[in-house]
Amino acid sequence: MSTYYDLYCNIAPQKGQLRVKGEVHIPITQPKFFFVLNRGLIWKDVSQRFAGEHHSVNLYRTDELEVPRIYNGELWAVEISTEKEENKQKQMIVDFEYTGQIHPPRKDSEVPMMGYIKSDFVELACYSAWYPVPLSMETYMSFQIALESPSDWIWDSNGESTGTETTGKISVWNWKQSRQVNDITIVGMPSHDAHIDSNSFFWGPRRMVSSHRVFDKHIHKLSGMLEEWLGPRGTKAPLRFVLTPRQHGGAYTRAGMVVVGGGYPTDLSSQNSVLQAMCHEVCHDWFCKASPLTYDNWIDEALAEFCSIHIVNDYVNENFLPTRITKTKEQLDEAGELPAIRDLVREKDESYAAFYFRGFLLLNKIAESVGDAEFRRVIGDFARICTQRDDITSDLFLDVIQKKLGNKSRKLIEKWLEYLGKGVPE
Repeated sequence: MSTYYDLYCNIAPQKGQLRVKGEVHIPITQPKFFFVLNRGLIWKDVSQRFAGEHHSVNLYRTDELEVPRIYNGELWAVEISTEKEENKQKQMIVDFEYTGQIHPPRKDSEVPMMGYIKSDFVELACYSAWYPVPLSMETYMSFQIALESPSDWIWDSNGESTGTETTGKISVWNWKQSRQVNDITIVGMPSHDAHIDSNSFFWGPRRMVSSHRVFDKHIHKLSGMLEEWLGPRGTKAPLRFVLTPRQHGGAYTRAGMVVVGGGYPTDLSSQNSVLQAMCHEVCHDWFCKASPLTYDNWIDEALAEFCSIHIVNDYVNENFLPTRITKTKEQLDEAGELPAIRDLVREKDESYAAFYFRGFLLLNKIAESVGDAEFRRVIGDFARICTQRDDITSDLFLDVIQKKLGNKSRKLIEKWLEYLGKGVPE
């Protein structure tokens, strides 16, 4: 049973203000729950609902647990009633209201600004903690949103659109997400500045999108090749790339929506590398179920790297794979001494080199040892497993490897996961 959010939001881009009123349905597993909320947002009302009545809750700011750097917010604890009547329920409903502005990360945090409300663009995801984000991203969620905004703005979300109503200068956009996802994401911009073309994969400001149209035909072909290999994507939402004015923080994927800060280089010399970067994000429609709060996240990133590099190599047929292997080894050497993959989580600085570089080389090593065709078949089988489950762990991946490729391949992976030092194990 996942967490469910029902939100009514008002966004005033010109004022940079956000107001949210809603409810969250939480499976009852304990009397205390932890949420992260952006430090610029102020609670107006919080209560617990059961038996058709509202009851007070104990809400307080706390430092009991460390907030991962990926969230730009403060930790709040909600203590619920433990009366016998309440405990008979399988779910708790918390009603809440808050308002304010999205404050950027503190300057000493060295974390890029990944969420904002500005007069020319709005980007909100868990990184800005614009909604009460469960502390653990292992808590997957479904949701429905009603967003009230100026009528001359256009919006998108990682949910299914259920219609838009416009009255005068106000529009209300509606989405629902019945599948379990690990975030609620909203992006928007003034309609007069928006690129809208049903034949293009790109969505964003005209000045940014126009140069990216050159990639449309490639993405169409590559996404089809990935589905032939990995099976149906883990979402029925259309694939689209949202280009934002943000210059730092890279890209992230949410149920078919790839949000890209600053866009991609469009010069011909970098085209193959850009296609691989795009495919990496598309691959997260299959590989996105491992928690970034545990080392299991290496699976998602390493598999996205492996599949994207191999599929682009198939597509361009220009010696792309050997070149990337060589480059990845060089990048890993430049990263120096690294902890073992098992000792890292996503927010640690070393995790990028360990999960992406060492993880890709590990998977490529297995492919070389058992044969590329056989390993790709196993990865295709695992991708289909990923789309049918709510969570993915290293143990599950290792069990699949052992069942299909034998204990030798499993032991090789375990050796790499436990290796600490420079480069890769001998």
